[in-house]
Amino acid sequence: MAIEAGRRSILIVEDNELNREMLCAMMEDRYNVYQAENGKEGLEVLQEHYQDISIIVLDVQMPVMNGYEFLRIVKDDELLREIPVIVATASSDMEEEERCLELGATDFVTKPYKRNIVLKRISNIIRLRESASTLRDVEYDDVTGVFTRQAFFHHAEKVLHDNPDTDFTIAISDIKDFRLVRERYGTKIANELLMQNVALLRKAQTENYIFGRYDDNQFVGIAPSSDRYAMIRKTRKILTLPLPEEGVAILKFGIKRCIDHNVPVKEHCRHALMALDTVKHVYGSHYALFDDDMQKFYDRRISIERSMEKALEREEFQIYYQPKHDSRTGELIGAEALVRWTHPEFGFLSPVEFIPVFEQTGFISEVDFYAWKRTCQNQRRWQDMGLRIVPISVNCSRSELLQRDFMHKWFKPLKDTAVTSRYMHLEVTESLFTDQFERLAEVLRECQLRGVKIELDDFGTGYSSLSMFQLMPLDIIKFDMSFVKGLDNPKQARVMAACVRLVHNLGMEAIAEGVETSFQYEKVKKMGIDAIQGYYYSRPLPREEFEKMLKPVGN
Repeated sequence: MAIEAGRRSILIVEDNELNREMLCAMMEDRYNVYQAENGKEGLEVLQEHYQDISIIVLDVQMPVMNGYEFLRIVKDDELLREIPVIVATASSDMEEEERCLELGATDFVTKPYKRNIVLKRISNIIRLRESASTLRDVEYDDVTGVFTRQAFFHHAEKVLHDNPDTDFTIAISDIKDFRLVRERYGTKIANELLMQNVALLRKAQTENYIFGRYDDNQFVGIAPSSDRYAMIRKTRKILTLPLPEEGVAILKFGIKRCIDHNVPVKEHCRHALMALDTVKHVYGSHYALFDDDMQKFYDRRISIERSMEKALEREEFQIYYQPKHDSRTGELIGAEALVRWTHPEFGFLSPVEFIPVFEQTGFISEVDFYAWKRTCQNQRRWQDMGLRIVPISVNCSRSELLQRDFMHKWFKPLKDTAVTSRYMHLEVTESLFTDQFERLAEVLRECQLRGVKIELDDFGTGYSSLSMFQLMPLDIIKFDMSFVKGLDNPKQARVMAACVRLVHNLGMEAIAEGVETSFQYEKVKKMGIDAIQGYYYSRPLPREEFEKMLKPVGN
């Protein structure tokens, strides 16, 4: 087929020769037309000419490979799925249309074809797509000019497909402390550093070696395993990248060897990232391999991720309560709600294992709200039992606070249970306020106006700013256990004491977390800490045990 420069191109995948010729006749005066008589042939044409093709017209019922399978393969490809597909059908079956839409189809045309309608639909879809973005924007990174992550996945999958008997390795490189480099030297120098990294990757170029930009400061490459250390071996002498003022930026690598050709490339990249995480902050170590232990950890994590939604439906999560006691009298004055999970396969899971998974997937929002709703219900239960009610704090994630319906959603359980708002506190962390500061402050102030107090959790673990106390609507500051564990250091003890005085001077309360020993208790009590939370008084308790600590009203 002769390609006319300046024209957009269309791929027609249709097994009926007469229908195919009719479509070609309709379009050839406006478009370059590629043809294929079944899905398998269509994929081969698409793989070769995807950069030129603006739209695909696809029949569903075809031999060798039907339209459904074609759509499924295209949808799974990070790059090809950006090309819109119009399905041509003689059927009015709604189920067929729904299935095609689920597989990524953009629109439909019916047979027999009506020329004006077909051309208008094609023209409209091309115009909308090109006004939103171009395929080049998806394929090439605008800073470095190398493949984007989506394009890398596409080309890497093709290399694996074309070389079924070759053993491949994937490696991801990371420029250590890149964010700090950008803050210190500026965006221009940071981008120059990225280009230096790209130059090193180009030096390692071998046959069937592909690389691209994976993330802000990370690059990913795939190469035959015989050259698996090409990116590292050929740059061994310059694993540090030069910066102004005689500074250096260090490269770290995570490597996945002997990859399975039948597993999506993005999964192998996740494995390489896991390996990378093990050396990111280890002095003198520049690369790590994904091994059997990591595989077991990864499989367990995936199992946790796949079962978490059903766990919520089946109420496998339990809410434990860790008491808070007055530092002077020892009286119970509150508690913190904590989520615990008895997994059907793994048994009792440590929060250290499942909470990071929830945070990375965004599922933490669902679990936080579950803890809030269940605690409102428990407060109602205890009130009906005639027990004394104390304020209970529940963690709230940043993503939840930024939801448009946050106030309605989170205050509805209070309304439904008729629990007074002063008995429910929200816990937030310092990392919450990295951006969208004003929006978050507005939401928290609204919570305070409705009677819910705000506790700042884990104070001292992040990049604390004293201006936070002045600008953020906070009622209670919880000093992290890292402060408490370091109280045998006189300097750290003086820092904590000064912070407690500041908190009080600003009209807020101070709570010490992780108090376990008499020495720690006496120290924080002498500082004027208002309340204590930790094993010195009690471990986190299931609801039934916590109820025993709530004395009936009047006793």
